Amino acid sequence: MEALTHLSIFTYIPRLSPPPGAAKNRHHKLHAASTSSGGVTSSKWADRLLADFQFLPSTTPEPTDMRISPPPSLPSLPERHISMPLDFYRLLGAESHFLGDGIRRAYDARVSKPPQYGYSDEALISRRQILQAACETLANPSSRREYNQGLAEDEFDTILTQVPWDKVPGALSVLQEAGETELVLQIGESLLKERLPKSFKQDVVLAMALAYVDLSRDAMAVTPPDVIRGCEVLERALKLLQEEGASNLAPDLQAQIDETLEEINPCCVLELLALPLDDEFRTKRAEGLQGVRNILWAVGGGGAAAVGGGYTRENFMNEAFLLMTAAEQVDLFASTPSNIPAESFEVYGVALALVSQAFVGKKPHLIQDADNLFQQLQQTKVPALGSSSSVYTVRENREIDFALERGLCSLLVGEVDDCRTWLGLDDVNSPYRDPSIVTFVIEHSKDDNENDLLPGLCKLLETWLMEVVFPRFRETQEIRFKLVDYYDDPTVLRYLQRLEGVGSSPLAAAAAIARIGAEATAVLDNVKVSAILALQKVFPLGHGEKNIRLYEENWVKNDELPIAGAEPGGHDDQEDDSASAIDPPVKNFSDDLKQQEIITDNIKDATVKIMCAGVAVGFLTLVGLKFIPYKYDSSIPRKESGAAMASDVVNRPQ
Repeated sequence: MEALTHLSIFTYIPRLSPPPGAAKNRHHKLHAASTSSGGVTSSKWADRLLADFQFLPSTTPEPTDMRISPPPSLPSLPERHISMPLDFYRLLGAESHFLGDGIRRAYDARVSKPPQYGYSDEALISRRQILQAACETLANPSSRREYNQGLAEDEFDTILTQVPWDKVPGALSVLQEAGETELVLQIGESLLKERLPKSFKQDVVLAMALAYVDLSRDAMAVTPPDVIRGCEVLERALKLLQEEGASNLAPDLQAQIDETLEEINPCCVLELLALPLDDEFRTKRAEGLQGVRNILWAVGGGGAAAVGGGYTRENFMNEAFLLMTAAEQVDLFASTPSNIPAESFEVYGVALALVSQAFVGKKPHLIQDADNLFQQLQQTKVPALGSSSSVYTVRENREIDFALERGLCSLLVGEVDDCRTWLGLDDVNSPYRDPSIVTFVIEHSKDDNENDLLPGLCKLLETWLMEVVFPRFRETQEIRFKLVDYYDDPTVLRYLQRLEGVGSSPLAAAAAIARIGAEATAVLDNVKVSAILALQKVFPLGHGEKNIRLYEENWVKNDELPIAGAEPGGHDDQEDDSASAIDPPVKNFSDDLKQQEIITDNIKDATVKIMCAGVAVGFLTLVGLKFIPYKYDSSIPRKESGAAMASDVVNRPQ
């Protein structure tokens, strides 16, 4: 019967859908195709169904005298018919192998449980009539045998029925109960395009809403549940009842739908956010982002209020944040109404989002915004947030002071001294000193000849970004990065240049960090220094040793440099600062360039000297080769004469 059911639906659909060229006459086409007059025919089983329950007009013979009879009037509205495939087995919920008693029990089960939501009396009566006709047809052995034969020969012609207009709501009701949801929705959508009587329209709307509820139930029954689909069809059902129906139409059903939506909506929002970041899913993800706003802004503050689906507000936000990008989290935080106070975990997450945006997008001015948020959290003395379980975040369950976060923010803008202060590296009595962090930094600075702990700080920054910051955001969870990508970026360097003050050099710190963080850059720099040292052993370079020392100081040694005390503004309006504030870093840049030029010149001079020495050696070699043949030739006669003399001596007669 499943195959027959699908066949009946798909065969029936074209009869309801007019051709594309007849869009303007949709109403008339539907009326003409579904009216019992004219050339439209139906099976004898459909005719019997209609005749037994007076679905057709009266068959009383008309007067024979046509000359005195009035002209025929146009068909009235009740005489209109709608084509519907009514499969008696499906309507009763019965199987083809059921005996007569089984058919009657199936009928009794349907009749004993009428719809509990707001159908009109007319719809309920027509529903019962259709079920009774189906029962009597299948309970009678003779009619059932003929009906089964009709199904075998032509299923569509057997089940297609011309349902009178006033019986359509009842037919939609039994079709919805039989599971023909798509059919009910198609017929209902076509009917709602017309001007319908209020009671008739409410019955159609109710049947469609229940069909949507069935679709939602089916979506939630699959494994895993299709929560997005379930929410979508439930929202359509609720919207249909509220807009197309009346305010008092099935209030209990509306309440149940609303309650179900509230329960599964958080899961639906999370599934929408989990969709790929491609443009194809941008609209769906935007719906998810709006759903986050609706949930969080409706629940309010407190962090422990339930939002549905077993989530607390904090748990839901943590789940949602893992599926959102850093920019989406910042936008959500910025757009939150002022009357909804932000929780500490929200502020912390947004601060990390700003750090992620700053590093990945090369926007160092956002570091100051992140540091301001960490400062607010530091001043409120919030409890531990449990952001990470890495080696350097063991806080012994004491209150978080956010010194680690603020110190690494300082490092991201080249403020190495401030970073050391926030981490308590130079003061054993510092309230911010964490032994685990100090140990981590020292262990990763064992090969530090400058004794400034900068390699350990760089490793700390890398680990923090990799384990705490980037895993929290959708677009950076699988990111691969190097510190040099950030500290060598021209935008970052220009920003750090604006931070240069008298006696301070974030640029030098950035250069040193970039050298430590990038293996390729470090190797290249070491090759330069090693090359000069090697050349010095062969040819004296005068001030070359001094130049090497200056080179290393400019690129490696930065812990002794004072840090600028000015707070970074982080916005473009600071680019209009006075020239005096920019002069020192420009001078530092020129000094670095001069040192590089000196080193390059020394290398060139050494290369020239090597080339000259090579030329001299080559010249001497050529001269030597020129005289070798002469010496070789002059020795031959001497050897030959000697041999002759020896021969003469040997052969001399005695």
